[in-house]
Amino acid sequence: MDIIIDMNYTKQTVKSMLYGIQDDTVMVGQGKEKETVLRFAVRFPFWAVRRFLKLDMNGLCNQALDLELLMPGCNTEFEKLLYCRSLEELIACMETYLLGIFQPEGYNPNLYNSIEYLLRSKGRARVSDICGYSAVSQRQMERMFKQEVGISIKRTASLVRYQNVWREVILKEHFNVQEAVERYGYADQSHLLNEFKRFHGLWPSQARLEALESR
Repeated sequence: MDIIIDMNYTKQTVKSMLYGIQDDTVMVGQGKEKETVLRFAVRFPFWAVRRFLKLDMNGLCNQALDLELLMPGCNTEFEKLLYCRSLEELIACMETYLLGIFQPEGYNPNLYNSIEYLLRSKGRARVSDICGYSAVSQRQMERMFKQEVGISIKRTASLVRYQNVWREVILKEHFNVQEAVERYGYADQSHLLNEFKRFHGLWPSQARLEALESR
């Protein structure tokens, strides 16, 4: 999930957006701004947004929302970013803001236990195993994930598994599809390839080539 801030130096204004968790492919073209605009983004792990924003994440999947409407006054705070003279200053200023709105009471041990188990399994864990590990009923777990993350447990697991496959695709010199099928518990090669393309928009070989060419 992301907070994206557009800083318009020509108009001396800022605009901020909150992007919910994305489980669909989004292609963004190159902008043709006649004004001087800098885009600065903060990316959160999918389980962390609720530690900063008091929002029900249910329904925010694949949504882009005006952050000022959700958190009135935030753009006034972000105007300070216009006067930062380096990336380091931008990061430090944003960190100060985020620490100021951090909510220690937002910690949900059942959610974090479940996510820890899910990440450790690299997305292979079954819903029943996750619920058993956290001692939470499936109905309660589903409600918790929808509220805290924005999507179901099963969909979250699919995204975690895809992220692990993508890491192998981009980091390994030779990516073996069949080995990945066995390692991540896909039904077969077709299942892995089709799920990867649904999330990424490209086949693994195409995605790797594009990523390497854009370095």
